[in-house]
Amino acid sequence: MEKYSRNEQIIDGELDDNQVMMHLDKGKYFGLDPVAKRIWELIEEPKNITEITSALLEEFEVSAEQCKQEVKIFLDKAIQFDIIKSELA
Repeated sequence: MEKYSRNEQIIDGELDDNQVMMHLDKGKYFGLDPVAKRIWELIEEPKNITEITSALLEEFEVSAEQCKQEVKIFLDKAIQFDIIKSELA
């Protein structure tokens, strides 16, 4: 199963309730909404999608199906922008 973790080339900080980030190699800035920020916090240590989804389901009122679908969309997009990494565990 894939595990997701932060790209070490990202520096980040908090601004209001949002996470702001900069990719050091690419010089690009990114902003995360509160849910994406929580995913970022969760993957400080590598986690699989089930672990991420389970944690979010405890904190947010959302169906399991919708949560997993939206987490997958975020993870895929974050991988595309090289914000996070995925590896087979």
